[in-house]
Amino acid sequence: MHESLPCSRNRSRRPDLLCSESITHSSSNIALTKLLLLIGATTRSRLRWARQHIYVWLILGPVVLGLTYFTAAQVASDLPAWRPSLWLAVTLAAAFEIVLTGASLSRASIEIYHLRRPEAYFESLPVTPSTHLNAALISRIARTLAVGIVIVAARSLSVKSDLTDFWSLLPLALFILITALAEVFAGINWIHWSHIKDKRAAAFSLIILLSTSLAAGLLLVHSIKPQELIAWRALWLAGAVGWAAILYFITHRLHDRWRASDIEYVKRLQSPGRRSIFHSSLIRRRFDAKVAAQLARDLQLTVRGFSSAVYVVAGMTALWLAVLITALKFDLLPIVGRAIPFAPDDASGFDATWLPEVMAVKFACALVAASLASLMPVLIAYELQLLWLERAIGTTGLEIWQAKLWYTRFVSAPAPVVVWLAGMASGEVPLFYSLPLLAECLFGWWMVSSIIGALSFEMPTRPGLAIIVVVTLGLAAGLFTAMLWPFGLIIYFQAMHGLADRGRARARYYLITEGD
Repeated sequence: MHESLPCSRNRSRRPDLLCSESITHSSSNIALTKLLLLIGATTRSRLRWARQHIYVWLILGPVVLGLTYFTAAQVASDLPAWRPSLWLAVTLAAAFEIVLTGASLSRASIEIYHLRRPEAYFESLPVTPSTHLNAALISRIARTLAVGIVIVAARSLSVKSDLTDFWSLLPLALFILITALAEVFAGINWIHWSHIKDKRAAAFSLIILLSTSLAAGLLLVHSIKPQELIAWRALWLAGAVGWAAILYFITHRLHDRWRASDIEYVKRLQSPGRRSIFHSSLIRRRFDAKVAAQLARDLQLTVRGFSSAVYVVAGMTALWLAVLITALKFDLLPIVGRAIPFAPDDASGFDATWLPEVMAVKFACALVAASLASLMPVLIAYELQLLWLERAIGTTGLEIWQAKLWYTRFVSAPAPVVVWLAGMASGEVPLFYSLPLLAECLFGWWMVSSIIGALSFEMPTRPGLAIIVVVTLGLAAGLFTAMLWPFGLIIYFQAMHGLADRGRARARYYLITEGD
């Protein structure tokens, strides 16, 4: 009876219209309340993490980001001014948008379907799919704001202008909105493709994402260089707003249609019923049984694409190879004359190790190895909440650390061979130095992967920050080894003993605390 009171009290001519308006208003309030509950649960979860990791976000994070910013500022001031054409700038910005979307596939999917998150309890409550989608979109926008801050910082390094200019902030705000929408749209389609393998839906989603990347690229270029694209500025900014509305509408429709079936598939993602192509018995001949079992599981997860980071590092590997081949074939390397003793023209023997072509191959090997090894922090963060399983079966910290060390080496193992083959196929590397170059590439890969693998448990709860720290250290060691490999041998044998002791201790600590 109470629900009919608002309608019965009103004596207007259209009581049915007022009743429907009252019901609609009440439903909107309920939906908003549920949305706020979802956002509140996510916020409390992040605040709980912040209270437990004050050192990471209050000290370590600002130190690393500050050093990165000041280093980039110094490099930007030393390098000559680079003024790419408009279409090249838009192409690079669109490629940056594609990388952002690909890197966020796993995280966006987790936020939409609450995989391994406390918000999964809301699935048993009467919460509409629209509420789940809006909560995930708000979370994506909050995370993409960090990208906007980085863009503002990068603009401050290259452009001396007012950072609060309206015609710079509006395209940047639209870029953040469209990027968040693209990430949510890509996450929904990625899960649906893994579940259904619908080629028509996949082709449609690719067309939408490519169009979105182009629109985001235009917005990014204009936010960094407001003087570009001044003609018809208001018109194409209005078009960007319209495209954001269209993208939200499409995402909303697809999410409403697919969520009921895809959510069941998401719940089965961690089921152990699928057969592994890596048999621990084959690896057990070289390692202990527990190390072999972990290593086989980790490699199988990588092959299955446990995270979108797998696709990102594969793309980065292809990019480094393309850069290497381009630099070798189009004579982009510096020309070395007799006046430089480290790389003479008539290099014959081990003096050829400092030839520009050889150095380019070794640098590319270090970059590819570091890119592939960067999967390790993502994998540890993925498995961290399941450490209690390892503790229950009596796994030690040494065994966990060894498994992650050898995983890093195995997953980056293709780097030296692939880069060496690309360098030799270019025809620019001296043939007589092919075998010594292969040996140097192998040692560079071993150095990079060992350093990164040994630091696997430094910051397991913060994979993004861990990637920056461990990849920087591993890449520095690899590049130094590429330039002076005899000193690299000394560094390896001197540093690995201490890193191994620290890595075992850190792994044991997180095993005892079960990742808390």
